[in-house]
Amino acid sequence: MNISVLRFYLILLILNFFIQIISNTCVYAISVKIIVHPEIQDSLSANDIRNIFLGKKTQWENNQRIRFVLFTEETTYRSFITYYVRKTLYQYRNYWRKKVFTGTGMMPVMFNSSSQCIDYVNRTQGAISFVPATCNVPNDVKEIILN
Repeated sequence: MNISVLRFYLILLILNFFIQIISNTCVYAISVKIIVHPEIQDSLSANDIRNIFLGKKTQWENNQRIRFVLFTEETTYRSFITYYVRKTLYQYRNYWRKKVFTGTGMMPVMFNSSSQCIDYVNRTQGAISFVPATCNVPNDVKEIILN
């Protein structure tokens, strides 16, 4: 093969890589719904969501304790952590293991069922979580639209 053919294939490979990154980012952005306990009135930004799920933001504006719960179905979990927390699942899990090991945090509550997750958020004051975008969220649980 000559150099020009190799360059052509390299350019195609790089282009394909960037297209996949862009398309995956768009999918992550719309594949989850963020839900909170019905009494939560706070408006949230993407940065607030990141800080909540990293354990850095621990109280709502009314000083109520934030209780976040993870929905651990692989696709939704990966989408949420990648898009909002900006970590890989491996990095996120290690982040929490380190916090637990050093005594600076407790492992988050986790559910692998969206109905359990929704029920927990509905029953627990100050609770926040995420579910698949295709999930029907009952009226007694509040869905957050980020600013």
